[in-house]
Amino acid sequence: MRMVLLSLVIAGSLLAQKPDWVNNPGTFAAENFVAVGVAKNDKLDKAKEKAESKAMKGIEKMLKNKYKNKDIKPALASMRIHATWQDPATKYFYALALLPIEAIDKDYAGQKKLDKAKSSAMSATKMLMGMTNDPDVVIIKAEEGNDEIAESSDNDEESGVETKSEEQNEDQAVQTESKSEKKEMMTTVSGNGNQTDFKNKSLGNFKWIDQDGNSKSSFLGENLTATVAGYENFKPEEGNKKAPRLEYPNVTGDFSIETKFRYDWAKYYSFGVGLYALNGKQYVRTYVEYHGEYVYLNGYANDITLPQTEKRIEHLKTPVYFKLERKGYTFTAYYSTIDGDWIEIANVETEFPETAGVGIFFMNDDNDTAQCKVEYVKLKQ
Repeated sequence: MRMVLLSLVIAGSLLAQKPDWVNNPGTFAAENFVAVGVAKNDKLDKAKEKAESKAMKGIEKMLKNKYKNKDIKPALASMRIHATWQDPATKYFYALALLPIEAIDKDYAGQKKLDKAKSSAMSATKMLMGMTNDPDVVIIKAEEGNDEIAESSDNDEESGVETKSEEQNEDQAVQTESKSEKKEMMTTVSGNGNQTDFKNKSLGNFKWIDQDGNSKSSFLGENLTATVAGYENFKPEEGNKKAPRLEYPNVTGDFSIETKFRYDWAKYYSFGVGLYALNGKQYVRTYVEYHGEYVYLNGYANDITLPQTEKRIEHLKTPVYFKLERKGYTFTAYYSTIDGDWIEIANVETEFPETAGVGIFFMNDDNDTAQCKVEYVKLKQ
């Protein structure tokens, strides 16, 4: 009887109230690289093992994009599993892995702390609150039914770790499928319906959407002018779609959407414009904000905030080109100031719905009204 009671006490402790880091792992990101592994298995020890493995491999994958291979191996010795938790409702097991930034980059660690201190300059309340809007936070969720930790039998390319991670093997499988089955689908859709024609005052098959009716669009010359009211935000996961947008509905499968726009970055600081895919509360978006000096890729899918990429770039001059591509489960974002000379912002993988509305959106965190001139929006599928 004592053994049974002891087991119940342990289980009750494990399945306690959801810890803050499950929703906000970014609380640790001022001083650490952060990864959360999410896994599910009928056996608790297997779920724990898989979640911890995914979290640690998430750190490794993150470092590969930032540092040289010779610097990664010694830094990994400082990585640890900080906490674990299982959701009693979904049975998903969460593991939080941390690697002190100072273990690999003391200069960057100091800069991170400085950036956190400059909250007013970057509207960084979200950062200080530890939301996952941080380039040093990654969340990796296992697919249901895939209960074993995958091992690679392929020849490894030169890297900072001995074997390919499970996520890399999954990447390769998705890319192979995209090349063999889906690449041929990426052809330009004929007809004016998939491209705006502002010169002739046509939106094509795109629709102007403004949830609260405070903003408006108008045709001027060969452009569409979006007049965006103050405090128009785009947070679909919270049910907030106030930001006005031009959307092509019910796009199924792979696509590429592209736009060209002009904006006076010196006039308003907290204006943002970008491209998105949206299905209910789930979305992937890429945009530019903060005087045209920061570009982003982020989103929300499967009740999880996707890892955000934030890049500081050379101050953008108009016109600006943006592109968002979907190939299978992979979304890739680009920007440019020269037609066709694309610079990749980042890519993200997510089990996103097959069908989504896609388009361009406009945000404004200032009180004053802002205007953006759009030359075109076009869809390829």
